[in-house]
Amino acid sequence: MSTLLIKNGLVIGPHGQEIQDILIRDQLFVELSPVIHPPDDTKIVDAGGKWVLPGVIDPHTHMGIPIKDGHSADTFATGSPSALHGGVTTILDFTVLESGQTLAESLDARIELASESLCDVGIHINITRFEPEILAEIPELIARGFNSFKVFTTYAEANMMLTYDQIEAVASIISQHNGVLMVHSEDNDVVTSSSKPFVQEKQTHPRYHGLSRPASAELEAVRQLGEISSRTNCTIYIVHLNTADGLAKAAEYPLLKVETCPHYLLLSEKMYERGDGQMFVSSPPLRTEADCEALWQGIQNGQIHTIGSDHCPFCLADKPDGMAFQDIPNGMGGVETLFPTLLAQFIDRHLDLELLIRLTSRNPAEIFAIDHLKGGIKPGLHADLMIVDPWSIRDDWESSLETSLDWNAYTDYPALFPETVIRRGEIVVEKSSLKSPSTGHILKSN
Repeated sequence: MSTLLIKNGLVIGPHGQEIQDILIRDQLFVELSPVIHPPDDTKIVDAGGKWVLPGVIDPHTHMGIPIKDGHSADTFATGSPSALHGGVTTILDFTVLESGQTLAESLDARIELASESLCDVGIHINITRFEPEILAEIPELIARGFNSFKVFTTYAEANMMLTYDQIEAVASIISQHNGVLMVHSEDNDVVTSSSKPFVQEKQTHPRYHGLSRPASAELEAVRQLGEISSRTNCTIYIVHLNTADGLAKAAEYPLLKVETCPHYLLLSEKMYERGDGQMFVSSPPLRTEADCEALWQGIQNGQIHTIGSDHCPFCLADKPDGMAFQDIPNGMGGVETLFPTLLAQFIDRHLDLELLIRLTSRNPAEIFAIDHLKGGIKPGLHADLMIVDPWSIRDDWESSLETSLDWNAYTDYPALFPETVIRRGEIVVEKSSLKSPSTGHILKSN
């Protein structure tokens, strides 16, 4: 039995900010109190009045998945150390449904790959084929403790898309078994018609990626999904929402949950005009500065429920200049910088830090039914936390990243990295440096 005491930290949570001691025993929080007298042989970490916040749950990562003709550049083994360094103690990743596989087989294959992760890992199940046998598996997988499923309203060319009728059938089953349906929400007809002239003209500039996937594609998909949620009583989680119009439409439907990402809050379509503009290609694409500000407003008024990194990184060599816009691998890295950049932005914008905790810890835990394990600094939950010195915001942080990647989208922004990170009671980052942590756990829903 091991015990760890965090002393004198300013604990930030739903009830405000208070200097408290935190006692951890055998991976769990066991007591919070202004003064705790620990048992003998307790390791003590003096937080010295610095901020103590829950470990981050990144609800949207893609470690080592097939994209175009290659794979995203981080595996669980390389991406999870980066995550821990940035305060992310839990990642929620996705299965890849290969040809001929059952959903259960795709899940088991992903669990095996995730065994290399240093973060704890929850797994969403991709449904990219519509077959009776696939539908029949959904209740069985929910019973196993995997209650979130993802579908796509586009990528017909990659054989990943489901029609809206098929999505409604999936949503109906998921609703009956208290699961969550996640949706990549870009209408395929809008994308296809918008892309056609640029493809025919053999355009290569990355700006055409954005022009080929207009904001109206998100708006139409969100409208359709909102109606499906109303008819099926299914909670539908819109991944990486990024437009003002899509956000306003989603707010009309009480069963829609909305995720956005740091790149849609901080980066605009102007990035495509840079010399490395192809590196900013992701789907959906970057939007206008007005869309960015609308998302910030949506965070403040409760229309956005989570912020995920959509971590799907590529190195410079993976996106050479001059590729046809539709051939550029879609995705950017962000798991390591997710919380540090957001924290710096919240400070600069004078926003409530408890709101940031809600978006990056409590809400994802509740939505994906792992709140019996994660989501806050509370007795009985996994002891995931970070200690942050609020006076250590930096602009020159790129060289200190714990990454094998050679490109980062956020180097023009300040960041505030944690100096200590604890995952299930184990100190995994100390003095801002990664230690040699044990591997993570696979998480299951209630």
